[in-house]
Amino acid sequence: MTQSLLRSGQVQNSAACLERPPHPLARLEKRIGQLAMARLYSMVDQGASGVANVIALAILGRALPVEQFGAIGMMIGLHYFVAGFHRSAIVLPYLTVHHAEPTSAEMHVENSAWWWIATAGALTVSALLAAAGLLVFLTAPVFPALSWLVTPLFLAAIVTPGMLAAEFTRRWLFKIDRADLVAALALVYFCVLTGSAIVATRFSSDASAGAFTWAAASLSVTVLALCVLRPVRVLRAVMGRIIHDHRSEAGWLASANLPYSVYSSATIVILIGMLIGPAAAGIFTAARTLTNPAMSIVSAIDSTDKPRATRALAESGMPGLQRAITRTRALIALTTGVYLGAVALWADWLATLVYHEHYTNVTVEVRLLALAFFLAGLNQPSETRLIVLKAGRAMLIVRSITALFAIVSLAVASSWGVAGMAIAVAGIQMLNLLLLWLAERRVVFQGISQ
Repeated sequence: MTQSLLRSGQVQNSAACLERPPHPLARLEKRIGQLAMARLYSMVDQGASGVANVIALAILGRALPVEQFGAIGMMIGLHYFVAGFHRSAIVLPYLTVHHAEPTSAEMHVENSAWWWIATAGALTVSALLAAAGLLVFLTAPVFPALSWLVTPLFLAAIVTPGMLAAEFTRRWLFKIDRADLVAALALVYFCVLTGSAIVATRFSSDASAGAFTWAAASLSVTVLALCVLRPVRVLRAVMGRIIHDHRSEAGWLASANLPYSVYSSATIVILIGMLIGPAAAGIFTAARTLTNPAMSIVSAIDSTDKPRATRALAESGMPGLQRAITRTRALIALTTGVYLGAVALWADWLATLVYHEHYTNVTVEVRLLALAFFLAGLNQPSETRLIVLKAGRAMLIVRSITALFAIVSLAVASSWGVAGMAIAVAGIQMLNLLLLWLAERRVVFQGISQ
């Protein structure tokens, strides 16, 4: 199908747009090694974006009332809630497709098709957020306690298309071995996000400042990335074939995301806000901001981890996959352990540095979340193994059990406030790590038996 499209001229100039001169660091990549440099670029990417998020949240946290800052935390949590479905149904299947020539004209057609599918998915989940906001607004007289959710829902609907587009273009650049551009765009993101936060707080004293900040940064890097990627128009038949080929696994992964969103480090603030209220969501967001760079480190490693694990399985079978997973887990344990250990040790000083007097009482919560995030990082390689082995059903079972435990434990812990919630989060991640280990053993044994 793709070849016929090329012959018919459907993808005019696609080959030309891929014939780029070597980038400035190509010689350094050749000397050090492409994989090592890709991971370095990924660290720059996540480091710049992670630090930018911390600075932006610190600026907003200092300038806005606790309830409005809590609404921003809910906005981000709601975005990551729907982004999880987008990632599971579209991005993960896209990442785990291995091609020997990722920069060929034929693959440019394929990548472009995935881009249009991802764009349609982003607009769909954004519309669902807006519809949910309208529903809560209309039912506010009946359920007044939930009326404060209207603002986060609408703001999440505004920022989601741009943020999802930025994430997909980032993955596309990694896919075609242009991690150097990902790192460069991360520096652009840093400048735009922090600058937008400063500007927004001067003109707004509510949560809309947060929406402006993330929308401006994500749209800026998306436009710049598309100038390089240049997605082409693709026939519906090509996109239909892709959807047909991946719909089964995409369905399992999307289903598994629903329970995962209950206890994910990015979206658990939604449940906390619903159980305790906007002020608690603000305090939890403040504590989470200090520990969240550890998850940025995990995301940086994950950017190259899944394609590398897929390649290892294709080239060396189960032993190759095992070596890749073991190395990744050791790297995550070392890097996140050092950072989170430092945060736990100097939690009080960091809280004062970032938020001044606004959130000086989050030391205990920060230390508990440091433990929870360390365990969450160790979970990532296990999930990579299950995804690469197409074990979506096993992931659904593991995540469903963990989600049920999360709901019960968070409901019980809510009487102890945000500190109780942080203890529950650590317990949830510990249980999830155990369940994933059991699932890995079962899936690997079945694969060897076959």
